[in-house]
This record gives sequence, C-alpha cells and structure tokens, in this order.
Amino acid sequence: MKRPSLFLILFTLMLLLLVPNLAAAALTAETAEIPYQINNSDRIVIGTVSKIIDYGRYTIITIAVNEWLYNPLPEKTIKVRIETGSSYWTEDEAEFTKNESVLIMLKDVDIDKQLFKVTFGFPGKRPTTDRDAVIEELKAQGKWPEENQIGNKTNETEVIENIGTVEKQEENQTENKTNENKTYENKTNETGITENTGTIGKQEKSSNQTQKPNTTPFMSSVSAIAVMLGAIVYLKRKN
Repeated sequence: MKRPSLFLILFTLMLLLLVPNLAAAALTAETAEIPYQINNSDRIVIGTVSKIIDYGRYTIITIAVNEWLYNPLPEKTIKVRIETGSSYWTEDEAEFTKNESVLIMLKDVDIDKQLFKVTFGFPGKRPTTDRDAVIEELKAQGKWPEENQIGNKTNETEVIENIGTVEKQEENQTENKTNENKTYENKTNETGITENTGTIGKQEKSSNQTQKPNTTPFMSSVSAIAVMLGAIVYLKRKN
C-alpha cells in the first residue's frame, strides 16, 4: 500500500489552516418547538442587539434588554456568546445583526458577568412577534409570574384612568366655556338694563323740564285774577 507523500500531508494541513474550522451540531425537530425550548431554557428575554464583537473563534453579542418574559434579572444589558467567528463556524448556531429586535431563549453561562448562550442555537433565537405565543405557553406551564399579570393590569388601569382624566378635563373646559358665556350674557343684560334705566331717567327728567314752563304761567294767571277780585271787593266795601 502506497503511503501518502509528505507534500500531500503538508498541503492538506495548509488547507485546514486557511479554511475556517467547522463544527457540526445535530438538532432534532422538537428543538424548534416553543414548549420544548421553554422547558430547556433558564431565562427568556426580548431585547435589541446593540453591539457585536468578533473574537475569531467566537462572537459576543450585547443585548439591550426590553423585557424579561421568564426568570428575570435586574440587568438592563446582557451578553450572548455564539460559537462562530471570523475563523470558526458552527453549524446551526444563531446569527445576529446590529439593531435587530429579538426574542431569545437563554442558557446561563456566567450570571455574574451577565453572560449567556442561546438555547439550541438558531432555533432559540425567535422573532419578537412570537411574544404572545411564548407568554401563553408560560402560563400553560405555570411559569408566567403573577406579578407580570398584575403589572399588565396596572398598566391597563393607568391607561383607562388617563383616558378618563382627559375626558373630565374636556368636560370641565366645556362647562367653563359655557359659564363664561353665561357670565358674559349676564353682564351684557346688566349693561342693557343700566343703559335703559339711564334712558328712562333722562326721559323723565326731560318730561319734567317740559311740563314746568306750562305749570308756571297757569299759576301766575290764577294769582293775578285773585288779586284783582280782592281789589274789587275791597273797593266796594270802602264805598
């Protein structure tokens, strides 16, 4: 049997060094199902990809947390490690792009460093439109925290209260405008009454002034006649 030549061995080694390393991961069909993913995940988060750093053999994805759906942490940002980089590639690994919004099934790697990995690789990275389906399954499994439900109800109540407040403010504004209009009308009526009263007073005054010249000559004539009659009576008696 002929042994491979040294040149062929070296050529093969060079190809292996130049081509990214390959690692294959076998996935079953059930890994894509939400119930199975939830049962095999430590946490579930919705977030936005804010940073991607390629370290060659692996990549670190920084996620800005928008909402924890299961087993929450107080962290506002987390890091997800994927076993794919510029010099290494793993089949079925999740892929991310900057600024995309994602729902991720997580497995803990180092909580103190906020470091995680994606459950089952690419099936564990889901679109945010799966949020309602994931929540329904969490409720079915008894993993949806009661405080989440209370929080949602509180938010709904606040929205309803805000709507009611706005409606009341609009009603009050309408009432205030109506009252202002009534007040304006009352003032207008009062002004009209005052003006009418002044007009009537002026008319009465003018009437009195008109009647006084007619009264004075009449009284003067009566007095003159009385004087004349008195003089006649006096002269008759004297004679």
